[in-house]
Amino acid sequence: MPPEMMKTILAVIPAEIEYWKALKEKGKLLASYTFAGGSEGFGILDVKSNEELNDILAKDPASLMGVSFEAIPLVDFEYSLKVFKEVIERAVK
Repeated sequence: MPPEMMKTILAVIPAEIEYWKALKEKGKLLASYTFAGGSEGFGILDVKSNEELNDILAKDPASLMGVSFEAIPLVDFEYSLKVFKEVIERAVK
């Protein structure tokens, strides 16, 4: 990685930490993990809409460096089982 890029990353890290810390305190960031041995990871966000998710990711200080995000919606396990059961019950009727 070029030294200029390293300097940019180092300059953004404090803002990045404060940004995600504030989201955790607001209850928006439920959990955050980093993959062992790497700089990538994932977080679990509690959002009410795609627009809210977009706002959170777009306002992340790292987004100015061209960092990309992948969003994967999660569904509550109990709710998922309930819906699955309903689908199976309809299929056997």
